[in-house]
Amino acid sequence: MTATTDPITLALTGQLPAILIVATLLALPTSLALLWLYRRAVLRSMRAAAPGVRSPPAPQRPAPPSTPGQRPDLTITSYDRDPKSYLEPSARSFLAQLARSRRRAAGTYALGGAAFAVVMTSAFLVSSHIEFLPVRFLLLFWAYAWPAVFTTTLVLGSRLRTMLLCTAGYVAVYIGLGAIGMARSPTFDWGQAALFFAINNLPASVLLMFFLNRRVRAVGPLVLVFMVLAVTGATVMVALTGSSERLMRAAVRAGSAVGLQATGIFVGLHLLGFLLLGIVGWLALLWIRRRYERKRVSDESLTFDAIWLLFGVDQSIGLAFEGAWWVLSGVVAFAAYKLVTALALSAATRSDRDAPNIRLLLLRVFALGRRSERLLEAVGAYWRHAGSIQLIAGPDLITKVVEPHEFLDFLRGRLARRFVDGPETLERRVSEMDLERDHDGRFRVNEFFCHDDTWRAVLARLVSHGDTILMDLRSFSPANAGVTFELEALLNQVRLERVVFAIDRTTSREYLGEVVEQACGRLGPTSPNLGRPVRLRLMEVEGSNSDIEPLLGALCAAATASPVPDPSPTGALQ
Repeated sequence: MTATTDPITLALTGQLPAILIVATLLALPTSLALLWLYRRAVLRSMRAAAPGVRSPPAPQRPAPPSTPGQRPDLTITSYDRDPKSYLEPSARSFLAQLARSRRRAAGTYALGGAAFAVVMTSAFLVSSHIEFLPVRFLLLFWAYAWPAVFTTTLVLGSRLRTMLLCTAGYVAVYIGLGAIGMARSPTFDWGQAALFFAINNLPASVLLMFFLNRRVRAVGPLVLVFMVLAVTGATVMVALTGSSERLMRAAVRAGSAVGLQATGIFVGLHLLGFLLLGIVGWLALLWIRRRYERKRVSDESLTFDAIWLLFGVDQSIGLAFEGAWWVLSGVVAFAAYKLVTALALSAATRSDRDAPNIRLLLLRVFALGRRSERLLEAVGAYWRHAGSIQLIAGPDLITKVVEPHEFLDFLRGRLARRFVDGPETLERRVSEMDLERDHDGRFRVNEFFCHDDTWRAVLARLVSHGDTILMDLRSFSPANAGVTFELEALLNQVRLERVVFAIDRTTSREYLGEVVEQACGRLGPTSPNLGRPVRLRLMEVEGSNSDIEPLLGALCAAATASPVPDPSPTGALQ
C-alpha cells in the first residue's frame, strides 16, 4: 500500500477508529446504567398499587368446591424425552416447521453476509491493484464474511455450544483455503493469513463483545447508535475549531468570558460537539422507533444491522490509504447486505405470510432470574417463527425483553402509560398487542406491565386466549403464592392438553401435586376440566437449556391438541 499522510487520510485512519472505540466503551456503562434505572423504575411500579380507578382483583379462590361426582380424576405423568415417541403427525410437522424456519433464517442472513463479503473483497483487490485469482478471492471473501458467525449464532439461539461449532467450522474452512493458497503461492504464509484476518476482524469483534453481552443486548445497539453520533460530534467540533484561527479565537473569547482556561475550553468544545450531534442521535433513535412500530425493522434486524455496519466501517478504514473515497466501501457493502437480505427474506417468508399466529403464553416463577432469560431465548429462537409470545413482566425478564418504544418511553418519562392500571388500560394494551409478523417473518414478544393489584385480571385475559401455554415451575415451592393462583386459574379456564409444565430438580413435586389436587376440588361450573380426567404432564428441563427439542416437542403437541378457541365477544385478542 502507498504511504500517505494527507489530513483526510489521517482523519479517516486515526480519528474514525478512535470514534468507534470511544463510542463503544461509552455505550457499555451507559447501557448498564440505563438498564439498571429502567429495572428499578419498572419494579417500583410493579410493587405499587394502581393509581386512580383500579381493576378489582380476581378472587383468590376461583369457585366453591366441586361436588364429589364432578371432581376430576387427576394423574401426573412426565413427557418422554424423545418427542417422536408420542407426537401425532400434525405435531411432528409443526416441530419440523420450527426447525426448518430457524435454519432458513440463518441461511438468509448468511446470504446477505455473502453479498457484503463480495463487495469488500472486490474493493480490497481493486483499491490495492491486486490481480483477481479464484483462491485468493475465496480466501479474502471468507475473511470478510467473519461477521456471519455472530449472526448465525444469534439466529440459532446464542448458546455457547452453537458459537463454538460455528467458529470451529469457520476456522476449518479458512485454514483449508489458506493451505490451498500457500500451495499455489510460495510467497504466501500462515502469518500473512492470520495478520489479514486479525487486522480486518479482531478490533470490531472485540468491540462487539461489549454490546452483544446478554446484560445489555436489548438496548446496546440503540445506545451505540447514539454514542457514535455524539462522539463524532465531539471529535469534529475540536477538529473544526482547530482548523481555523478565527474559530479558535472565538472559542478562547467565549471560554474566557465564563472563566475557562485552556483545558476547560478544550473540554467544553468536546461537550458542545457531543451535545449538538447528541441531538441528532436522539432524532435517529426516534426514527428507529417509528420504523420499529411500522414493522420495517425488528429487534433481531436492529442487532444484525449494527453488527454488519460496525464491521463495514472498521474493515474499510485500511482502504483509505489507497484513497479517501475507498472508506465508503464499507457503507456500500452494508447496503448490499441490506438489499440481498431484504430480497431473500421476502422470498423465504412468502409462504408464511398467511400462516396463523400460534400464540404462546409464558408463565413462570419470577425468582428464576437468568434461567428465565435462557429459556425464553431458547424457545423464542424457534417459536417466534410460528407465533408471538405473551408474558407478564417480572423481575427476571425486565431487561431482557425491552422494545425500542418501551425504552424510549422510559427515557422520556412516559413509562407509566405502559402499565395496566384498570379495565380501560387493559383493553387498550390488548388492542395494541403486536400479533403480526415482522418483515423478517418473525413474531414479537408482547410484555404486559402490571401493578400489584392488576396482574390477576391480565392473567385471566391472557390465559383465556393463549393457543399454547408454557408454565415454568422450576424452583416452585410454597413461597410462590402467585404461581399457586396461576395454577388454579389454568385449571379453571383451559384444558390442560394446551399446557406444558416445565420442572427440574428444584421443583417441589409433592407441593405441586397438593396444589393441583386442591384446585381440582374447587373447579367452577364453566371449567373445561370439570367432569373429565385431568392429566398433568411434566417436562424435565435441564438447567442449561442445552437440549431444547424435548420441550419444543411438548409445546408442539400442546399447540395441535385442540382447535384455537373462539375469541370472546368483548376485547378478544385478535
